[in-house]
Amino acid sequence: SEGLNEGYFYNIFCEDGYGYSLPQNMMLLPDPVDKNKYHIFHTSIVKPDIYLWNTGVRHSSVNISVPATISLNVDLFIDTIAYDGLHAVKHANGRDWWIVAAKAKSSKYYILLLSPSGVSVKEQYIGTPSWSGAGGEIVFSPDGTKMARANPRDDLRIFDFDRCTGTLSNPIFIPIINTADNNISGGAAFSANSRFLYVADGLFVYQYDFYASDFASSQTLVAEQDEVLCPFATDYTYMELGPDGRIYCRPSSGQNCMHYIEHPERAGTACEVHPHGLYVPTSYDNLTHFPNFRLGPIDGSACDTLGLDNYPLAGWRYQRTLPLTADFTSVSWFEPDTWYWEFEDCGTSAEQNPTHTFPAAGTYEVCLTVSNQYGSDTKCKQVWVTANSATNGIKPGIKARVFPNPASTKINIDLGEYAPDELTVGIFNLLGQSIKTVKFSGPEQQYSIPVEGFPAGLYRLSLHDQAGRLVGSAAVLIQR
Repeated sequence: SEGLNEGYFYNIFCEDGYGYSLPQNMMLLPDPVDKNKYHIFHTSIVKPDIYLWNTGVRHSSVNISVPATISLNVDLFIDTIAYDGLHAVKHANGRDWWIVAAKAKSSKYYILLLSPSGVSVKEQYIGTPSWSGAGGEIVFSPDGTKMARANPRDDLRIFDFDRCTGTLSNPIFIPIINTADNNISGGAAFSANSRFLYVADGLFVYQYDFYASDFASSQTLVAEQDEVLCPFATDYTYMELGPDGRIYCRPSSGQNCMHYIEHPERAGTACEVHPHGLYVPTSYDNLTHFPNFRLGPIDGSACDTLGLDNYPLAGWRYQRTLPLTADFTSVSWFEPDTWYWEFEDCGTSAEQNPTHTFPAAGTYEVCLTVSNQYGSDTKCKQVWVTANSATNGIKPGIKARVFPNPASTKINIDLGEYAPDELTVGIFNLLGQSIKTVKFSGPEQQYSIPVEGFPAGLYRLSLHDQAGRLVGSAAVLIQR
């Protein structure tokens, strides 16, 4: 990456190893045709000005075939770009990409198209102009039909988006009146089913419902800043929908915790916001900003011309809620329209997100099959349930350490000052399949597991205490 985005900010930050300090300023996309080629769209500050606006959008690319070829810092256009960043969404043909950036203090939007022909740029004026220099997010709904733009000072803008033509329409401006109007960072994220939009403006998190007859009036306060420090007051800024269906939210820079929303697909406070629910070993500056890579074509549209189809792909997660009971959440892709759950020896369900009670504590295989007109796909994983009282998901403050990493004969687990009465260690491969479950009894602070018989590869460890709370997780590489 040497020389990427050279200029004013590069000279200040990158040569000293701190990194390029502009949030939401980069979008990394695969080439529509060449599987060895990747494209980086990035905003830049190449010279100081009265105000340090981004000074345009650049394009870099890398082809990882041998020998590798690299192209850096091609200016696609020069203009002042708002700190709401970049975002991207699949074209309706299921192959190409649209990328959107907004001009600062304007109603102008730049809409880029990445296709086998290269990169093209067009402009569109629409909606209420922005006015501030606050930082926020531009984000598309997972189904690609909506685009939202939010920051604490410019508030919320909603648009419809045509994935065939790359055109914004039906602009809605929603003022958010509260005591957070002086904040400079915020964000937005959609639930995985595209129904709910979450907006963070520093002090508060709001939920909006696209199923409501009046979208603006559906505003529901689901979280607000509290007094917990990690190590500073934990406000709510940039948000991202994770591949597990949860929404993650970072506080201001320099913190060592993260907020998350357990069930963004649920209305109101049932979405379960967990303030500072995740702790990380050190402070961090931002969240990765990425589009929905698992969005297919719009079947039957005028742009559905490439013969691509939405073959469903199954995915799911679970959360223990009561003794022997767990909530199951589908995070499947490519437009499934039926869901079929099989719980080992104890029932089935056709709900998209069922709750299931198991007959006894133990480990069960659970399979989800999703289907649509093009086919079906099945995902099976091991689920561990306990007869203990309900868990709130994660026990904060534990700094689990797994070593050596890479390992060859054994792995050691150190929980620091925490010594649970019981510890259950689940070991999973990259497909999510359970490889081994080890239970330790009696309070200890260091545990060892032999791994001589494991094939070489990357494994995931999940650590739960006697209450079923997640007290740590780690990825471990086993070498031979």
